[in-house]
Amino acid sequence: MDKIVKYLKGNVLGKALITDELIYQLENGKLEGVYSDQITFSNLYVAEAGMHFDMFVNAQEKVYELNENHERTALIRDYNGGSVFRYELAKRKSSGQVTGIMRLISTIVKNQTAEAIVCGVYDIKVENNELSWKEQQLLYRDQASNDGKHRPVAFDSQSRFYFEGNKLRYEYNGTCYDVDPISFAKTPSKDIFPKFLAQEK
Repeated sequence: MDKIVKYLKGNVLGKALITDELIYQLENGKLEGVYSDQITFSNLYVAEAGMHFDMFVNAQEKVYELNENHERTALIRDYNGGSVFRYELAKRKSSGQVTGIMRLISTIVKNQTAEAIVCGVYDIKVENNELSWKEQQLLYRDQASNDGKHRPVAFDSQSRFYFEGNKLRYEYNGTCYDVDPISFAKTPSKDIFPKFLAQEK
C-alpha cells in the first residue's frame, strides 16, 4: 500500500493526461466510434485500512452509423462530457495483497453506460517505475448497437502508469465480452477496441 501511495503522490496526482483521437468499430462495421479525452487523477485519501483516489475523465465520444461504403450517415450516440470514477483499495490481512473496486460516482454524460457498474481491481504491482493493475467488470453494462438498441457487454482490462522519457503515460487495454443477462456467461465479443493511451504532453 505504501508503494502505491508513494507512486501516486510522486508521479501521477494533478497531471493532465491527453488521449489523442481514436476510432473504433462496432457491430461488424455497422457503427463507428470516435473517442478522445483528458484525464486527471486527484483526491487521494489514505486511511488506516485503505485508500481511495479519483479519476476525472473529460471525454469526447460519438458513435456513428455507417452505410455499406463505410461512410458515416447518422450520429446515434453522443457521450461527450465529464465523469468522475473512484478507486477504492485496501490491503487484505489474509493474503497481504491490495485489492479493491472502481466505480462511477458522478457524471454529466447523457445516457452514460457506466452507471451502477463496479469493477474489481486486483494484481496491483509497483515495479520498474510502473504502477499496473487489472480490472474485472461485475455483471454487465450496455453498449450501443445498431437500430438504436443496446446489448449487454462486460470489459476486463489491464492498466498501467509508466514513463516514456520524462513524460507520464496511462495505458488502458480492455477486452470486450458479450454477456448473457440471465446466466451472466461471457463470450469473446467481435468488437475489438484499440489500446487507449493518455499522455502527459
